[in-house]
Amino acid sequence: MSSRATRDRGDARARPFACSDCDLNELCRLAVLLAHRDGRERPARGTFRVLDAGARLFRSGGAAGSVFAVRQGTIKTVHLTEDGHERVIAFHVPGEIIGLEAFGSRTYRCDAIALEQSVCCELPVPRNVEHLAAVVNLLGTAVVPRLPLTRGPMRERVTGFLADHAERLRRHGFDGRRFRLAMSRGDIANLLDTSVETVSRILQQLHREKAIHVRGSTIELLTLASGERD
Repeated sequence: MSSRATRDRGDARARPFACSDCDLNELCRLAVLLAHRDGRERPARGTFRVLDAGARLFRSGGAAGSVFAVRQGTIKTVHLTEDGHERVIAFHVPGEIIGLEAFGSRTYRCDAIALEQSVCCELPVPRNVEHLAAVVNLLGTAVVPRLPLTRGPMRERVTGFLADHAERLRRHGFDGRRFRLAMSRGDIANLLDTSVETVSRILQQLHREKAIHVRGSTIELLTLASGERD
């Protein structure tokens, strides 16, 4: 199957996307320019991190010296509660940044876990105050505010999650109408602060209403693609 056909199918696992579609692109370019400034340092370059499903990109409390961009696959970020349970914070698709606390903290505040075989670009952050100011300005344009997905009726939470996930895929050059969800129904329920049964029931209800088509982990947005949220 051609890479174009795979891309149209919406499978973010199949290939790394173009750097130009990545939220970290301008930061990478800035890092190279800063490293060249005095003519003595080698250009700062990101390195690839390849993760198997279930592997951690970083752990809560670990030293935070780099930011990461998902290049291939899907990463979830989680907090561990006092009783040792995972609380899902977000799912990250190719092109999105993880580990922004590296700019203002010495430690990561969450765990980042691969949901499938994934590749991330790692970019060490500069510690020079002047350089950091330039990076922070870039982050203001690169990071898109996320929708609050744990408020409102349960149906609205599920449809909001699907619409948000689809839009983020589209923004990074993937098919936002038909895509595979790498996360489990349990992870989705955790993110939305509800039960697995509720998520499954609403997905099946939307399927029966022909708002979406569900086949295993693959979702196709039908009438929901027009922006339905309730």
